[in-house]
Amino acid sequence: MKQTEQKVIRFIDENRLIEKKDNILIALSGGPDSVFLLHFLIKYKKRFNITIAAFHLNHMLRGNEANEDEKFCKEICADLKIKFFNARKRVNNYAKKNKLSVEIAGRTLRYIELERIAKKYGYNKIATGHNLNDNTETVLLNLIKGAGLRGLSGIPLKRGNIIRPVLVLEKEEIINYLNKNKIPFRIDPSNTSIVYERNFLRNEVIPLLKTELNPSLDRSVLKTASVVRAANEFIKKKIPELSKEIISDNGGQLFVNVEKLLLLDEELYGEILKTAIDKYFIFQTSSDEIKRIVSLLNVQSGKQIKLSKELTAVRERDRIFIGKNIFPDEMTGSYKLKPGKSLLVDNKKISIKNISSYNQSLKKKRNEEIISADNLSDTFWIRRWKPGDRFYPLGMKGSKKVSDFLTEKKISSIIKRNQLVLINDDKVVWVVGLRIDDRFKVTTETKRIYRLCLS
Repeated sequence: MKQTEQKVIRFIDENRLIEKKDNILIALSGGPDSVFLLHFLIKYKKRFNITIAAFHLNHMLRGNEANEDEKFCKEICADLKIKFFNARKRVNNYAKKNKLSVEIAGRTLRYIELERIAKKYGYNKIATGHNLNDNTETVLLNLIKGAGLRGLSGIPLKRGNIIRPVLVLEKEEIINYLNKNKIPFRIDPSNTSIVYERNFLRNEVIPLLKTELNPSLDRSVLKTASVVRAANEFIKKKIPELSKEIISDNGGQLFVNVEKLLLLDEELYGEILKTAIDKYFIFQTSSDEIKRIVSLLNVQSGKQIKLSKELTAVRERDRIFIGKNIFPDEMTGSYKLKPGKSLLVDNKKISIKNISSYNQSLKKKRNEEIISADNLSDTFWIRRWKPGDRFYPLGMKGSKKVSDFLTEKKISSIIKRNQLVLINDDKVVWVVGLRIDDRFKVTTETKRIYRLCLS
């Protein structure tokens, strides 16, 4: 019995999971792992010089059994004289609303509530009862799903303020300890159901692997996961340095330099992209989504994929754009704009100002144009360009299709698709922000002048 406790103490000390004067909030489900963790930390509370509390989330999935779990946890904490916090969340509803599996929804809500309680009441660490078997299940599940290095690293010993002090113990060892010490715990009947993918691994696949291939599977997986974790940590340290020349951020959008990314080993593509997306958009990308982004490296310009309701990735000539709301809602029709007024379109302010008289020294500022108003009506229209639109680009001979002009200017398909034009009497006066029509340039004979402004 002492051997089990010493194993956990060594594990905690070697990995510096607990520091003196830590305030620890324990995730208490009522199952054997969390009950062991609770009793262990209480027994060695003075040794570690810590304070302890527990939190239980009622998932409201198993009716009265779930209520009995909650009651059990509350009574344990009352007997042990420690603070107890609890919450009730309809996990099924959350799963449906967010299109998640019940397992992931439950885990997500549990951590949200744990963080909320910890922050509100001043607990600097959260301890969960994940054990060695849980780690094996996680690694194998991620392997089957094609996860990268991060997924094959297993359950981290610590992540931020979350620690896993009993990750060193097998489930059987924990249950034997509790039974010998006559410490009661609850068993969730759903853990035996193979409806859930993790349970299928736990109850069907892993026992067969241990019987036929390796009785010490859990230890072997832990060792391998540790090696993968070390490799992943090394790569993570290199990613920022490698990303400097490949990933750039511009106004909430990521630009991926395709040419420079292709110079690296293929194995690094996913890590660089995932790290950048998770950092800039706080969006946890799956391995499948990363593969879809990587697939853009070998497609024609203009190809796009949706990563979420808001996040989109688009392939351009020499780069990939990743951003939110890259393509605004389609404009329907045109917007009227009178001289002396301004209009907000696609978060761009466009205005037309009267200038009383021509002046040779008249200078235009950035994003501004000066045009002759002599042959223009006082009603302008703003809209997106259309196929077939033509104009006479200032400084060029003859007319040109707006689409060809944008292509020659090497305008990205994202910007090209949303390009605005200023129209007067069915003529393109201004390809907004880029070029005016030569027919409306200011000359020494111009009597009336408009200043076109974009901001």
